[in-house]
Amino acid sequence: MVEFNGDSEQEVRDKVRALHRELGHHRARYEINGFEEDATEAKSEKFWIMRRYSFQLLRSKVKEKHTAPFIDDLIVNPEYMTEFLPQLRAIVKKYKLFATIAGHMGDGNFHIIPLMKLEDPKERAKLLPAMKEVNELILKYHGSLSGEHNDGLIRGPWLERQFGKEVLDLFKQVKHIFDPANIFNPHKKSDSDWDYSFSHIRDHF
Repeated sequence: MVEFNGDSEQEVRDKVRALHRELGHHRARYEINGFEEDATEAKSEKFWIMRRYSFQLLRSKVKEKHTAPFIDDLIVNPEYMTEFLPQLRAIVKKYKLFATIAGHMGDGNFHIIPLMKLEDPKERAKLLPAMKEVNELILKYHGSLSGEHNDGLIRGPWLERQFGKEVLDLFKQVKHIFDPANIFNPHKKSDSDWDYSFSHIRDHF
């Protein structure tokens, strides 16, 4: 689903026509909602329901696995999507991760939440190598490891790889200024450590 905003109806119509020209050679089927006098959000709501509940529907059908949002909040500029997404899907397939890929295409922000049996050592062993491959792919395309949900324990260990040592040192200085005793969220963000983070991933349900 694609939504357009504009300062006038004509501006929005022009954007829709431009999209039609771009997609014309694909012979795409589509319906337009929003210009009619009686247009309501109800016609487009079905698509939002699919977006909101895709993961919930998947989860309801799988009883022995639980959410493992370790690659949950990546961002890559939309101009790279045609190259990036197939490679991302290949990594998900390589590690046999049972997951949906949803997000905000216009912003290049994706939420990939695998369902895993983390009490199984074989499943837990996938976390680090899969995350390394995904993170390297994100950074290859000049993206960000997190966009909406922050870094915390799980993405913090890769901040130096993303921002560089100089910027990470600035993070550490700010942290020390406001929390010299390091009592707030130790081992998160500026002083994250993968071994510490991994030791705090739940292993039973």
